[in-house]
Amino acid sequence: MWADILASLGIILASGLSMAGAIFGIITSGNAMAGASTQRPEIVTKAMIPVVLGEAVAIYGLLTSFILVGKLGSIETVESAVRAAAAGIVSGVSGLVAGVGIGYSGAAMTTAAAESPETFSKNFVAVVLAEAIAIYGLLVAFMVIAKV
Repeated sequence: MWADILASLGIILASGLSMAGAIFGIITSGNAMAGASTQRPEIVTKAMIPVVLGEAVAIYGLLTSFILVGKLGSIETVESAVRAAAAGIVSGVSGLVAGVGIGYSGAAMTTAAAESPETFSKNFVAVVLAEAIAIYGLLVAFMVIAKV
């Protein structure tokens, strides 16, 4: 019973924190996209990339949660339950911080592209690196789940 509760905590944190990060990233970069599109409508497609990457962060948390849900019932030891919770925490926290990074760097990238469109590709690197943090967390969560 306690094992399932602890594993469920990992599921909640993986989904909830990743979604919170995604929401922040989408709102922050989406607002910048809307503002920049009034100045330069031609950059809207490029400015949409951080919004999409923000949504990807939520998907990473959901992937971790789906795998952990599949493990519920077969988690019998406290050690396995702690690992399941740790996997959820790693995935959730990395999703949260990646979403914040995507939001801030995506908004800055969009604002810079509105003023100087030739800077887009250079500024886009920061957005991609912020999103990579969520991928790293997902990979670590998968490695931990493999030990559950």
